[in-house]
Amino acid sequence: MNAEERARLVENNLDVARRAAKMIHPRVREHVEFDDVLGLANAGLAEAAQRFDPDRGVSFATFAWYRVQGAIVDGLRRSSALPRRVWARLVALRAASDYLEHRGEREVGARKTGAPPAEGAAALAGVKDALSAIRTMYMTSLEAMQEGGFDKSTVEDATAEATVDAGRMARKLRIALRRLPERERALVEKHYWEGKNLLEAGEELGISKSWASRLHAQAMERLRGLVEPEG
Repeated sequence: MNAEERARLVENNLDVARRAAKMIHPRVREHVEFDDVLGLANAGLAEAAQRFDPDRGVSFATFAWYRVQGAIVDGLRRSSALPRRVWARLVALRAASDYLEHRGEREVGARKTGAPPAEGAAALAGVKDALSAIRTMYMTSLEAMQEGGFDKSTVEDATAEATVDAGRMARKLRIALRRLPERERALVEKHYWEGKNLLEAGEELGISKSWASRLHAQAMERLRGLVEPEG
């Protein structure tokens, strides 16, 4: 694609950046203005247009959606001092975005090899697995924040039952983290404990962004299986 075509991608998909900004801003509205979040989103959209490869079989809107979310979170990390509670949720959001993007690319690759799309019970099981993995990501981000001094009991709407359940899961999670393969554990620590995105974490481990995404997905699915073996 030439420069004009990439500029047209940005112009035709400004709504993607605005929707992402509107989704994330409520989480940080007490600390950051909407226009600042939108500026980060637009920058992410422009970067997505530069990186987009139409031969990958994914639409630009889908590709950009994940890139824009990541750009917003990374921009907020660099430019603002957010409370630990807010940052824990943003870390989980970014991790979930990376995980879902990886799942989407994996499904596209499977279809290219002739595999039929999941339907019925298989599709529902896939959704349940993804939601469970995302819950594990949020618990992992909370665990990382707790070690930095964050009190998980301050999370809004935490009932006594939910607090007990979260405590049990946290104990399982700490054990499961120690059982991860060394490289997966190192990536998880850099991503959640050190706040690095997968590109940065991958560079420090000497692997590509795509491989880091795959390793992150493997780690989260492994953690999910260890923490919630009943499915």
